[in-house]
Amino acid sequence: MEFGNLPQEILIEIFSRLPLKSVGKCRCLAKLWRQQLSTPHFIKSHLTHQNHHSHQENLILNTPFDTIYSRSSIKGDTIWKKLPAGGLCEWTDIVGSCDGLVFMVLEELEEFEKFLVNPITLQLVKVPESPLALKRKESFSMDGFGYDSCSDDYKVVTLSYYDTDNHNSDRVETFVDVFSVKRGVWRRVDSSPYEHDVPQRSPYAVCKKALSPGAFVNGALHWLARSRKLGSPSVIAAFNLANEMFDEIPAPNGVDVQSFVFNKLVVLGGCLCMIDGGVYGPMDVWTMKVYGLEQSWTKFRIQVDYDWDIYKPLCFISDEEVVLITHGRLWLCIIGPTER
Repeated sequence: MEFGNLPQEILIEIFSRLPLKSVGKCRCLAKLWRQQLSTPHFIKSHLTHQNHHSHQENLILNTPFDTIYSRSSIKGDTIWKKLPAGGLCEWTDIVGSCDGLVFMVLEELEEFEKFLVNPITLQLVKVPESPLALKRKESFSMDGFGYDSCSDDYKVVTLSYYDTDNHNSDRVETFVDVFSVKRGVWRRVDSSPYEHDVPQRSPYAVCKKALSPGAFVNGALHWLARSRKLGSPSVIAAFNLANEMFDEIPAPNGVDVQSFVFNKLVVLGGCLCMIDGGVYGPMDVWTMKVYGLEQSWTKFRIQVDYDWDIYKPLCFISDEEVVLITHGRLWLCIIGPTER
């Protein structure tokens, strides 16, 4: 049997086992291969196989210019790829990534556009502006990006609420808009039962009214929030992408998510993490080892130099090494035994 006559399923299985660089070369050999190796199904299959059979690490790194870089492998040989950023822009904010796809926001002359980027094919697809979106000058917003395994669909979620200083609302109602990548449409679902106007501004936000993006773990996007009940503690609100409803994840015991302006949620090693501080003192990183279990929160501390840079943990290389990013620069932090 000729190689070109192999069933598509077998071809996809073969290609999914190839390194990223080899996949890129194969895409240039034939138009049919280029189409097959650019589908979301192949991207997901390739990423799944690489995650289970490779020790390679992948980073998406943005800079305060019009360039985004993909760095493949932290230890050993590295491959840098320049990703498209929609032309010259003032800021690029990477909101999140899932199954190898990257969701980002670009600003140019105070105009904001959202894109999905495929680092393998270097393709960039614009996410249309939601017809339901609140006026940017009168509201705050935060985005998230993740995958709904039940409907086999990638979704962009935008939470937005009016700036009460503009007297547009008597209470802070948080609207929830969901974009289906498969269907290409926006929908407004039930408003969030939580208040999301807690200090969680992203140091990389392209807009002063854009807040920290949602952290995607266990099929849900997570944001810092507080209950509307008087006297209730601060919580982590989890938006399930399958049923499009909110649930509640307990914050670390004794930590008030409203205490510091730069508290934020990230994902490290597949676990939900909360960063406590990071400007005027050491950065405490709380990791939820078992999702949903309050007792599983563990803390390690990162000592950083403070020249008003804001550090964000990206990933673990080992149990004692974590990669940080600040203003487009990568830092390797060695966690001492007294900090764990």
